[in-house]
Amino acid sequence: MLSIVDQFDLPSELCAKPMSLVGLTGLDTVNNAIHKTIWDAFNSNRRVERAPVTFRLLSNAHEFPVIKPKRNSYEWYIPKGIFKRNWLNKHLNEIPAVIVIFYDLDWNDAHWNEKMIECSSRVQSMRAALEGRNTRITVVLIQQTLPLPVGEDVLAAERAAALCASCELNTKSLFVLPLGDHLQGYTVRLETAFYDLAQNYYHHEARNVKSHRDHLNKTTHQHYIHAYNNLLELRIVDTNALEIKTVAGFINYKLCRLMFILNLPRDAISQFRAHIDRFKSRIGFRELAFEHYAWLAKQFTVFGDIFDEAVKLGLPAVQTQHPGFYYQQAAQYAFQRKQACVELCQSITEYPNPDPLEGISNMEFYGQRPWRPGKLSAEPPDPQKEQNGIQALQYLEKHVNHSNIIISFYGFAISQFKTYRCPRMRRHLVVQMADEYYNSKDYGKALTLLTHMLWDYRSEKWWCLISDILQKALNCAYLSANIQDYVTLSLEILSGHTNSSSLDKTKKTVPEPENNLPEQEISKVLSLWKSTVLQEPLCVAVDMSNIISCIDSKARFTQSKYEADQNVTIEVFIRSTCLHALHFSYLSVTVNTPNYSSEFAVSEDAGSNPTLLFDSNQIKRFLVEFVPDTQDIGQEIQIGSIILHLGQKSERYAVLRFTGTGSNSRNHPELLHFRIGPHDMPDFDNIKPLGSAQIVPRLSKMQVVVEHEQPALVGEWYQVKLTVTNAEHLPIKSVQANILLEIDEVGPELATEFTSNSSGKPEELPLQLNLPDLAVNEVTTTIFYVRSHRTGDRNITLRISYVFESVKSVESVKEDIINIPVTKPFETLAKFFSNRFEPITKLYVDEVFVVMPQVKCISPWPIVIENTIIEFSSQIKSLDANTKSQLAKIELKNEELGAEVFAASVSTSSEQPISIGQYTVYWSRIGSNITNSTQVPIKGLSVDDVPIRIEAILPAHGYVRTPMPVSFELHNKSLHLLQLDMTMEASEAFMFAGYKQIQVTILPKSVKVLKYNLYPLVPGNVALPKLKLVVNEKNMEMFSLRQPQLTELLERCVPTQVYIMPQIKGNPMSPAVAEITATIMQ
Repeated sequence: MLSIVDQFDLPSELCAKPMSLVGLTGLDTVNNAIHKTIWDAFNSNRRVERAPVTFRLLSNAHEFPVIKPKRNSYEWYIPKGIFKRNWLNKHLNEIPAVIVIFYDLDWNDAHWNEKMIECSSRVQSMRAALEGRNTRITVVLIQQTLPLPVGEDVLAAERAAALCASCELNTKSLFVLPLGDHLQGYTVRLETAFYDLAQNYYHHEARNVKSHRDHLNKTTHQHYIHAYNNLLELRIVDTNALEIKTVAGFINYKLCRLMFILNLPRDAISQFRAHIDRFKSRIGFRELAFEHYAWLAKQFTVFGDIFDEAVKLGLPAVQTQHPGFYYQQAAQYAFQRKQACVELCQSITEYPNPDPLEGISNMEFYGQRPWRPGKLSAEPPDPQKEQNGIQALQYLEKHVNHSNIIISFYGFAISQFKTYRCPRMRRHLVVQMADEYYNSKDYGKALTLLTHMLWDYRSEKWWCLISDILQKALNCAYLSANIQDYVTLSLEILSGHTNSSSLDKTKKTVPEPENNLPEQEISKVLSLWKSTVLQEPLCVAVDMSNIISCIDSKARFTQSKYEADQNVTIEVFIRSTCLHALHFSYLSVTVNTPNYSSEFAVSEDAGSNPTLLFDSNQIKRFLVEFVPDTQDIGQEIQIGSIILHLGQKSERYAVLRFTGTGSNSRNHPELLHFRIGPHDMPDFDNIKPLGSAQIVPRLSKMQVVVEHEQPALVGEWYQVKLTVTNAEHLPIKSVQANILLEIDEVGPELATEFTSNSSGKPEELPLQLNLPDLAVNEVTTTIFYVRSHRTGDRNITLRISYVFESVKSVESVKEDIINIPVTKPFETLAKFFSNRFEPITKLYVDEVFVVMPQVKCISPWPIVIENTIIEFSSQIKSLDANTKSQLAKIELKNEELGAEVFAASVSTSSEQPISIGQYTVYWSRIGSNITNSTQVPIKGLSVDDVPIRIEAILPAHGYVRTPMPVSFELHNKSLHLLQLDMTMEASEAFMFAGYKQIQVTILPKSVKVLKYNLYPLVPGNVALPKLKLVVNEKNMEMFSLRQPQLTELLERCVPTQVYIMPQIKGNPMSPAVAEITATIMQ
């Protein structure tokens, strides 16, 4: 039996995507493998990009639907209805637009004539079966040989023309399907051709229907917009209202969906609104008004579905226009349907006999009544049949579960409003859904939805809405016998925000029924309560932090810090906003520490009421005092919760657990100062909770004196002396000093080290110094050392802890901050010189150079250099067998500089500056017996490798008109012959004897010596004759010796000036002159 809702459902053919129907015949897919392959190529792997065609395999003897006899005149024709039920299915699935006849035939077949006649016979048989239809017929020849290019196969052209003439086919209706590797490609091309023929067929059918428009009383399914407009011209009466609305709904569905597909959403919305406006007042029979509301709900649901489908495909929607509004309107019409059913169907108690709805599912036309089918005119119906039919529909409607329908619509709407971020609208719909669950007697689900919505409404302080929802939720809790929620909601509904009578919710008895409950439900609920009361536990725990209750509480510590020997005091404020007196049986406070949790019963203030009885709008203050545990020193304690017991433990009682911070349910904070409260009690809303406090050690009276000579020096073990005096009134013991840094440093080079002795071995932090027990006014001292490896201030925390020698050992702590500035003791700098003590910027392999480390004191305190050590790297060779410190035992004051020199040579070349080694300075502060060490790396210069070494040998000074011997040694360090062009330039200050220009050849690993006798002419610091060396082009060492290197080497190794003293007066053969003359003669 078809229900009211089912008759408005859209047919599956109407919702499906229209596809061109193409019938394939002549394929034996069971016995012929080739035919099976061809069928699979057409029917399988139907991708989106392929033509919208549905292929159906037909036998040669397939029977098509019988065609109606054509009428010569429509003058006396009266149609039986508007839209036949089988019309869509017939044209979509039964009558093909194109029939394709497959036949195995090659152009060069030996039996061509016989097979051509057989093919023509098949075509004629199919044409006879489709007589009166405009279905296109095509022939596809399955050929084994591949076709030749167009125009080259004359035989094929002749025989194709003959076949078309025999079959009475157009040449465009004959196709060839070669069997080969490209079968899929040929199939796709054939499919496109079939689709074009099918489109021509459907356009031709549409033109045929349009040609009969004036004779068919405008009831033919035309183009959607024309069909809809023609439908509106029909006269609507009660007897045909259902049929017209049904067909109008079908056409409107297709119109709106097509507009969404064409990206015309505004047109779709306008069409739908106009559609609803035209038909929402066309109720039809008043006795079947519920049927009209069901149709309206269906229209909104369908439009919401296609709107949602368009959104999923990329259509943008906004908060003011989205599918949720249409689902919501569908729910409203479904609710009106429910109300109409209650009004019209309550008196119907039996179904009429015989069944007036018999055959409703097999009706020929959509929307017609089974007791008067085929009547489109306004003929007067049979009154008795009409009455029975209406009674049958009302009987069926009475048994419809309207609540499920409404709830499903609300569910769709809520999902949409949630998607488009409309929280208030979503909450409104959830409450309506809960009402519908309540009406359907599903009280558990209604209670769940209402309690969830209370969270949101509490945060926004909608008191009138909260009051209404609370009452509904309380009714649901009562009807479902849910003690937990019933007690929780009762405490909230008894607050000052709502008007409710005082109820004793915690008795171990069945509570009285709530007001406005259905009478028929009370008897069932009372029996359920009786069994529930006995089964539930006596204790009901209620978390008060998430509800707005008639009882509120705040707790605070009286101060933020408590010393270890002080009592901790907690103030607890309880306020009752209940309109009636409330009596509690127990009050306690839980305090949490990092290690444990404790519960303390409340000790009432002497001036307050000794009982826990609260009148309306009364505030009471309670005090809790306790002594902190010694383990809590240095830790934070927190107020965990406030616990109130409502009711007696002998009966059922509720455990109310508060957080102690108060509920955030009152008015704006800036308005609270204008409230009038009790004079002896602070305003509850203005009480600021203090939920945590710190347990600190007791205030110490110990005296600590810190002695040190600042600033400290980097790398120095800096001595700090502590003098501790016991100024307490009792002896102390277990005295311990802990030393640590305020800020932890990162990295070993940034570390600050501590030690408790002068050994210089660092110890881990915190540094612990154990002190002896001290009597009253006794004094003790201790020393620790600090070493820092970078400059800056060091804030060192000194924490001295001790306990009294008494019954209760309470730890006391004395804390102090020691600030130590740190500066550098000295700066080190290394300079490099040649063997003539001239500054150099580059080193040469095997060349002797001088490194000069310098130590500059920048300490405000004088320092003593105990010793220095230089450790050369592996590629540096010292020229001294034993290097001794030249700065040992030297005292340096501020801005004083100490330097020492070391001769060395380098063995390998390097383009980058090399590391000379490590320079270590052992030093101490004046007056200190602790030696400190500072190690500094010496970064050198780049090293160049040249195959020649030049050494100039000349006296330190000369005399005017006295010969002075000079020699130049050229060392060839390579394994190749070295050729150089030598030139000695003249000088006005000297005459010289020797080669002025010569080509010098130096054998491998040998030395060439050039000797000159210089005769000074003028005294003073005069310029020597300039020696020039040029690399010969034939030199085999040109690849390793370059002219810029040679020029730089000359400038570095050969002196440019010498000091000439005046001529010796007196005996010209003085001992000095004689010595020079002897040297020359040698």
